[in-house]
Amino acid sequence: MRIAIGIVIAAPLAFFMGMPFPSGLKMLDSKAKVLVPWAWGVNGFASVAGAVLGTFLAISTGFTFLALIALTGYFLAGVVSGRLRA
Repeated sequence: MRIAIGIVIAAPLAFFMGMPFPSGLKMLDSKAKVLVPWAWGVNGFASVAGAVLGTFLAISTGFTFLALIALTGYFLAGVVSGRLRA
């Protein structure tokens, strides 16, 4: 039962954290193919930096503040993505 509850809680989060990058790559591939390698590089850098900074922020400010920072980042990425589509 605990495993099922864990899956129900984690699945929506995993979906929304995992889908924007492939969707963005597909959009970028159709509009500016030359930027796709840059997108992979930025993603790799942000993944490493985010893990380090996330750990530091969680310890120093708490998980609530870290979650607000993450939500802000995803919101800004969505705004930028929406402007690129137009």
